[in-house]
Amino acid sequence: MTADEALRRWLTDEQYAAAVAPEAEVLALAGAGSGKSRTLAGRVAHQIAGGAPAESIVAFTFTEKAGEQIKTRVAAALRECALDPYMVGGMYIGTIHAWCRRVLGDMDARYRQFDVLDEMQFRVYLISRYPKLGFNAVRDNHNTNSGNRRGYFETLAQMGRAWQMMNDELLDPAAVAAEDPELGQALERLRTQMEQDNFIDFSLMQRLVVEALEAEEPGAVQALAALRHVLVDEYQDVDVVQERLISLMHQHSDSLFVVGDDDQAIYGWRGADVTNILEFDSRYPNASVHKLLTNFRSTSAIVEAAGGFAAQELGAMRLPKNLRAHADRSPREIAAVQFPDRSAEAEFVAGRIKELMGTAYEESDGVTRGLTPADFAILMRSTKQPEADGTKRHTAFIDALDARGIAYDLNAGGQLFDRAQPSAIRSAFELLREKSPDRDQVERLFQDELVAAFPLADLGRVKSVFADWGRRIHTPVTAGVPRQRLFPQQLLHDLLEALDIAHSAFDDGVMTDLGTFSRIMKDVETVYVSIDGKSRFGELLNFLQNVAGDGYETGSQMMSRPDAVSVSTVHKAKGLEFPVVFVVDVENGRFPGRRRAYDGWIPEVLIQQAIDNGSYQTGAPDQARLFYTAITRAERFLYITGSAQLPGGKRLARVSPFAARLTHPEIRRDILDPAAPPLISPSQAAPHRRGDASVLPTTYSQIHTYMRCPHEYKLGVVNGFSPAIPELFGFGRAVHAAVGKLHQSYPDAAPSPDAARSIAEEMFHLKHVAPSADPINRPGAYERARQKSGEIVADYADRYGADFDLKRQVELPFEVPVKGAVISGAIDLLLSVDATDKINEAKVIDFKTMEGGPEPTNNPDLHWEDLSLQVQLYGRGAELVHGVNARTGAVHLLKDGQRVQVPVDLDAVDSAVSNVEWAVDRITAGDFPQRASGSKCSGCDFSSICSKKLEPFAGEIEPPALHLPDGRGGKRFLQVGAFSRTGPDQ
Repeated sequence: MTADEALRRWLTDEQYAAAVAPEAEVLALAGAGSGKSRTLAGRVAHQIAGGAPAESIVAFTFTEKAGEQIKTRVAAALRECALDPYMVGGMYIGTIHAWCRRVLGDMDARYRQFDVLDEMQFRVYLISRYPKLGFNAVRDNHNTNSGNRRGYFETLAQMGRAWQMMNDELLDPAAVAAEDPELGQALERLRTQMEQDNFIDFSLMQRLVVEALEAEEPGAVQALAALRHVLVDEYQDVDVVQERLISLMHQHSDSLFVVGDDDQAIYGWRGADVTNILEFDSRYPNASVHKLLTNFRSTSAIVEAAGGFAAQELGAMRLPKNLRAHADRSPREIAAVQFPDRSAEAEFVAGRIKELMGTAYEESDGVTRGLTPADFAILMRSTKQPEADGTKRHTAFIDALDARGIAYDLNAGGQLFDRAQPSAIRSAFELLREKSPDRDQVERLFQDELVAAFPLADLGRVKSVFADWGRRIHTPVTAGVPRQRLFPQQLLHDLLEALDIAHSAFDDGVMTDLGTFSRIMKDVETVYVSIDGKSRFGELLNFLQNVAGDGYETGSQMMSRPDAVSVSTVHKAKGLEFPVVFVVDVENGRFPGRRRAYDGWIPEVLIQQAIDNGSYQTGAPDQARLFYTAITRAERFLYITGSAQLPGGKRLARVSPFAARLTHPEIRRDILDPAAPPLISPSQAAPHRRGDASVLPTTYSQIHTYMRCPHEYKLGVVNGFSPAIPELFGFGRAVHAAVGKLHQSYPDAAPSPDAARSIAEEMFHLKHVAPSADPINRPGAYERARQKSGEIVADYADRYGADFDLKRQVELPFEVPVKGAVISGAIDLLLSVDATDKINEAKVIDFKTMEGGPEPTNNPDLHWEDLSLQVQLYGRGAELVHGVNARTGAVHLLKDGQRVQVPVDLDAVDSAVSNVEWAVDRITAGDFPQRASGSKCSGCDFSSICSKKLEPFAGEIEPPALHLPDGRGGKRFLQVGAFSRTGPDQ
């Protein structure tokens, strides 16, 4: 069978036509549930089958999670076409942000040591540098002009928004300053400060790459040298800077393929421009447009009601499309009703969930199973604003679920500190604000909050933690005396150890809440040198009290969703689907809500086009698209509910025009009528959870964590705990970046040791060790580390000068498809090139800023099973993907200049892949036993919050031994660390 025949069989006619369309520009207009990811994967397989090199393909996804899913789909499509799935390793499939970061690193290795700030980390960064950035002048100016009195935290939010808008809209800072001098100057100071501190955020990295491409900088142009095909998922959600980047890339490519649905454009409020998809065929007059109109998810009633709603509400503001359901299966039900009050609404929702639990549900493959809690979702437009009585908008619903003992996963935002355990930890942190607390204060907190939340808490140990940290936090900062380095993550770990969470047997919900608190501490530590005094600790507490509660998702961090009812905003549920969906709190004034006009600090005249296009505001079309997105999450049961009397409300709410707009013969509006027929009562089947289609984001680092100890994986990846920051954190990355910079600066011949030292010292940066105030006369830890970095890099240039002889070192990501997952990581390649830059040979060389050797006694911190596994995994696909012979691999230990050869023969590589497939299988099965051993537990980041047991695996299959170097040119064999069979004290 040819690849084309295979694709015809794998795709529908609509999907196939889009996947193989020959035009240079193609829009696949993909309605809800119409298989857009499958179509995009088919397009990639079609290009590979037609001879396109893997590295010529760049596919952008909206989220990292979506990227992992599409990688797996692409691997499946390649297998279907009898093509090697390892080809996925040569493509780029992922977010625009991550691609821009890679390009920046290839342009200048200095960017490889920059930390990327997400939204909450950026907010913490603004707090940490607030005095330097001079934001008060901007705030005062806007307070005067508007007549409002904006406080500190609103100023932070507005400045963060202005920064992102300036970059997303590609505004010239000088143009901002011309309209608003204080704002423009503050944004310039912010950019200078971030550069100095080696930080970058998503908006800036995109802007920098666009500017480099527009200026035709050699490094940026080189990044596009292999590009031939650009693909974009969720095209309706791209903003100005992203669209400019896509356009610039297409100038270097043969084809542009975009997939999206304007009816699901729900991110206009943060800058996405729906006109990009609406006007695609106007910008590209020769483009072909293919409509995917078969919905494989929902019933005819849901599809037709949703489509009719969109057509009526959006009219000429949408691309016309009439979706049809692939099949109608029963049981099914659709209803829209307004209840007299919120209590009645919540009782109906929870009661109906209880009634439908265990419903016999036939899947598309013909298998029938009983519904479980994970099959239900309660969706609402917003949870930001409280009810008039002060309660949260979802409170009544979760209380009704609790009353029935129904498990739920709350992913509605702003709820972390409504939970007992994180709230108690925040109170413990707060007790340290003013001074070291006395004995009575600690005992009062212990009795009032801590012991209720942590039943095994030890009062004596808690007192010891407060005494230690109270003394350290409130140590006076004295001129001329080096400041101490304090990290709140360690305080959290010390508290959790004293509260004995290791033996508390908390469920994943509680552990994930505490893991979220740990993530907050990690974000603070990312941007602060340290929390080394009362003032900085107070800033951390202010962040916890005023920002963190609303800024962090409190739903499970598990890679697969837990078996619980999802209580979520519609935005958080985008991309998901459920057999049963309740869209609640649907009243006029709520859904749809009132129009929100643009209220940012960037002068409106500078973004008038964006505002005219509907960005940075919320109007009726935006909310209609959000409602459409909400109801199309449902497969067979859909209930739209609202309340006439809202909690604390003084007037009755009217029926939502959105609910009234829905029309279909199957829609029931009579369920409150005592004379009406009862709701359907389906037959039952044994409850069995649906296989979760989401992909585990199994990076290489996560895989080797599981192989060391599955319970460490659970704490770090599933529950989200972060380790405490080690001394000189970031030193290895700084040295590694310097090695990359050497190869960029000297592509043909080796630099002198002095030149190498100069480059390493010039770009050296550590974020958690402050430079000495007098580095010449009183050098400190920073200066000594900087000197050591220079010595290591100079020694490398001196001893391995042959690495520079018509060779170039590149850091490339690798992706290895295995059964059940795609493993991602990064590795160093040393490429030998000829005078025309043609690659003749490649060696996998993993540079590590360590010392020792292959023997276990050389350095116990060198885990050769981890080091070898990474080299062997990359060796699996390097030749196929990059067309070069990379069947030799080594680990280069930079501290002592050793280059240790790693076995990469076929048996060694097969063993490595078998180990990874074993780990993926166990992770998918949720098998996370504690595998304690003395040496392993003593070096574990989570030793203080683990009970250190030696538990058996649920599965009996063990992976084969890995092939490791023995230091004499041969091999030794070792099972991964998870199979240590000694207890922690042996």
